[in-house]
Amino acid sequence: MTVTKQTKRTLWSFYDKDNSQHKYILSLCIQYGWVKAHPKTGRRVADLGALDKWLRGTFKTGQSPVKKPLQDMTPIEASKVISALENMVSKSF
Repeated sequence: MTVTKQTKRTLWSFYDKDNSQHKYILSLCIQYGWVKAHPKTGRRVADLGALDKWLRGTFKTGQSPVKKPLQDMTPIEASKVISALENMVSKSF
């Protein structure tokens, strides 16, 4: 999935760069292996398409415990997502 300015608003994985929970979720995605190369810098970044599918419940390896966009989640809901991702990361090793 190619992320453009128009699709950013429809992505459930669209995050707030100033929210520490969102940054940790992106870190967990990278640890789990959901990575891709940034188009401009070439650095490894979290694959927002994979996170989006997981949050929506359409990813082949599982689904999020909270079915809503990151921007709409409360801190408690985001912590549930973090716990699920931490479990996925720990089981992958």
